Amino acid sequence: MSILIVEDNPISLKILDINLRENGYEILTAPDPKEAIDILDTGQKIDLIITDIMMPEMNGLEFISKIKSNNDLKKIPFIIISAMSNKKTVKKAISLGCQHFLVKPVQTQKLLKMVKDILPQQRLIIRSKSQSAAKMGLDIASYQKICDMFGEMLKKETLVLEKELMKGKYKDFSVNLRQLRESATTLSAERVLDILDDLDNHSAEDGKRSVWNITKHYESLLKEMKLLYRALTISEQL
Repeated sequence: MSILIVEDNPISLKILDINLRENGYEILTAPDPKEAIDILDTGQKIDLIITDIMMPEMNGLEFISKIKSNNDLKKIPFIIISAMSNKKTVKKAISLGCQHFLVKPVQTQKLLKMVKDILPQQRLIIRSKSQSAAKMGLDIASYQKICDMFGEMLKKETLVLEKELMKGKYKDFSVNLRQLRESATTLSAERVLDILDDLDNHSAEDGKRSVWNITKHYESLLKEMKLLYRALTISEQL
């Protein structure tokens, strides 16, 4: 489950990527509609597409029209971001099924509000750093130090889990789930917590442990740990 950003300007693309990722969303990016279509063709679950209008070869409106003509993809919501704000363009975007239209330069808070309106139940990789820092009574610099500490723990546990999954057979994985849960709870890492809950529930069911199912849970956990690590260290990319 993720947001796909389609933007041919690398600076605008990076700004959108960082701002949304820092607020807990899983992000995929494409520099043009053709590459975006290639991503969609892989079967990757996309919850929302954010696209520019002015792009070479295929513009944003043509891209939306193409997606909306595909029965498997037509329900994906769109947000358009563009320097073009004339009424004709906006009306065309709305007629194609675009949910929101934002004029560049994009104001992050407006974009986040639109995303939350479209994806109100979206589980986040991690809650907004500014909100979490305020809740804990910390400034951003102090909060980032905690994120860095958690990031180092995640990096270590990710390597452990990767090695054990590569063995191709079930064993009692040695990842420190207790510390992982405690830290994930403190930083409101919802998606990691969801998988840890699934693991607990699976282990508690009549004392039975399906090798295939629990391995799949750990594979999902590994993916989310990597996404969380990237979200925690996002400030280093600024």
